Amino acid sequence: MILAAFIIGMALCGVTLALIRAEDTFDKFGSAAAMFSAWCAFGMLLMAGVYGLGLVLPAIAGGIVLALRTQKFGQRLGALASYKLPFGVAALVCSVLAWIGVLNLMEDIPYG
Repeated sequence: MILAAFIIGMALCGVTLALIRAEDTFDKFGSAAAMFSAWCAFGMLLMAGVYGLGLVLPAIAGGIVLALRTQKFGQRLGALASYKLPFGVAALVCSVLAWIGVLNLMEDIPYG
């Protein structure tokens, strides 16, 4: 559960951040809400990934997400520009699911 939520959430964060960076938008509120939810999800997913998956996978995934924030990649996904807010909120939901998995894992570890 932690791994699936982590991978899906990081992919959604990468897509959302790439779309926001590439788009000159008239929807300032939607872009701001999408950016807020994507960055919150990114931080929460990195923390949940470190607790539940170790250091290597979150570091690699975080680097990939930050590298894919280029304008060139975002322009390739231009058809999805109207979905940046749902993608950001879905990334936030995935980060909450990853944290639920981490807390269940920590509950099973004695003296953890």
